[in-house]
Amino acid sequence: MSTSETRSQSGPISVFGLSTAQLRPIVEAAAGESVASFAISIEHQVEGYYGFAAEKLIPTFSYVTPEGRRGRVTVFAKHSQNPESPEAEKYRFLAAHGVPLPRVYGVVRSPEDRPILFLEYLDVSEQAQSVRSTEGVLELLSLMARVNAIRPTPEQTAFLHSWRDDPATEVSTLELLWEQAQKGDLGDDLQQFCTSRQDDLPRLLAFTQRLDQQMREMEMGVLHNDFSPENTGRRVTGERVVMDPELMSMGPRFGDVSGWLGRPEDLWTREEDQGDLAEHYLRKYARWGGCPPALDECLEECHLLWVFGLTNLDFGLGLARADSDTCEEYRAGSRRGLLKQLTMLLDRYC
Repeated sequence: MSTSETRSQSGPISVFGLSTAQLRPIVEAAAGESVASFAISIEHQVEGYYGFAAEKLIPTFSYVTPEGRRGRVTVFAKHSQNPESPEAEKYRFLAAHGVPLPRVYGVVRSPEDRPILFLEYLDVSEQAQSVRSTEGVLELLSLMARVNAIRPTPEQTAFLHSWRDDPATEVSTLELLWEQAQKGDLGDDLQQFCTSRQDDLPRLLAFTQRLDQQMREMEMGVLHNDFSPENTGRRVTGERVVMDPELMSMGPRFGDVSGWLGRPEDLWTREEDQGDLAEHYLRKYARWGGCPPALDECLEECHLLWVFGLTNLDFGLGLARADSDTCEEYRAGSRRGLLKQLTMLLDRYC
């Protein structure tokens, strides 16, 4: 969502086909005052990782109030691919618990009958760079702790659902991956790997089932499920906020931080000590109402969750297929990622 040159476009600019009447409440919410008329321009382009779940646009509205005062406001519009997207409701849930968020200006149904979410336009230019420093990592962990420490009511827990309703998800995905790889649908390297290691599949399936059971025995908590620097933004005040909570659910309480706190020591390439990072996270977790375990217990849970993450192959499999809609670069990268995950699972953990 960073600044770019104004896009040249002939004719009136459309925001996902919405009418002036549909857009007016959004403009007024963003402007904070009544609006008599407005014009639309595109002066910013969506940059960085675009994602697959929504079309995105950054319109700027130049408006005139009934008193003749002129103003301008820029918003972020997200047109979900999911007609039943719960993202707006999950923003409201987080807001009720005081989590720093972009302001939500409203939701409008598109002509395709899909929700368009209008949000505060934020600076995301330094998302990835923000965790190059220790201060940036601590800031991110503090934000994660604020979400993970939420204690939802029974009604809110039912709304969030479980992180996985089907305990056989990973096993069935593994079996499907093996079958498609052996047929050559996932490229030569995966075909060779799965064919040569066919006898290892039962061992891998059994390990995955045991690991799944361990996950289900962990204490549950609120998970963002896609928490990364890329899914945060920064206000002009410097405050960092949480974005993209559509996948938020109930799940193993430290699932969001397992990538930071559960990685094996020989694969940890940062200067910070993971134990120190975990202590910082647990202090923030307790501050916002969580009941923190002992440090060693937290680190052990995070490591198990990190290993379990290696068995999460569904997203990569969808991109790796020869008939997927993604570009060749993503397809090739997904295949390399799947091969790396399978190799590590079989050679290191099974």
